[in-house]
Amino acid sequence: MSFVVGLIAIGGVLSGLWTGWGFYVIYSTERPTYSLVKKLSSDVEIRQYQEQSWIKTEYDNDHGSFRTLASYIFGQNKEKKSVPMTAPVITGQYMAFILPVGLTELNAPQPDGQPIEFVYVSARQLATLRFSWLTSPERVARKIDELLSALRKHEIQTEGEPFLMRYNDPWTPPFMRRNEVAIEVRQKNKTQLK
Repeated sequence: MSFVVGLIAIGGVLSGLWTGWGFYVIYSTERPTYSLVKKLSSDVEIRQYQEQSWIKTEYDNDHGSFRTLASYIFGQNKEKKSVPMTAPVITGQYMAFILPVGLTELNAPQPDGQPIEFVYVSARQLATLRFSWLTSPERVARKIDELLSALRKHEIQTEGEPFLMRYNDPWTPPFMRRNEVAIEVRQKNKTQLK
């Protein structure tokens, strides 16, 4: 009996530590700021984002593409300088990390042979649909369908391709994870959204 109680206690401590790690990552990682333009439902929003600087690489698979970008920010660059990790990690036809505020191609360390491209992203409006737990390709496809359906219902036009934004590392408990699918909203519809 005491063995079972011990196992339960250990499980509780580990669960608490795991959840604590999730909160630490959530509140210690820089995220881009945005202003809410319109809330279409409890999960779907139109947001105005300011300009951003990204590093991106071709999307091969989660592990390979992430490793390419992570090697750069963890100091495998020509200046041997670490760059703070930000959230979200953006995945579409490419994978991208948003550089911390103040870093651009002009003052960021240069890649050391990795196939990384610097990208300037101008201010834009994104339609997003938020969800938690895991991001299997099938689930992401369903969430993209939900987002596009909501936008059609509200007669909001989009441009470009939808993409996935993941805000947490793989060690964050799945129930605490923040994921979003997003697509750019045509700027000429700005007045329709107010």
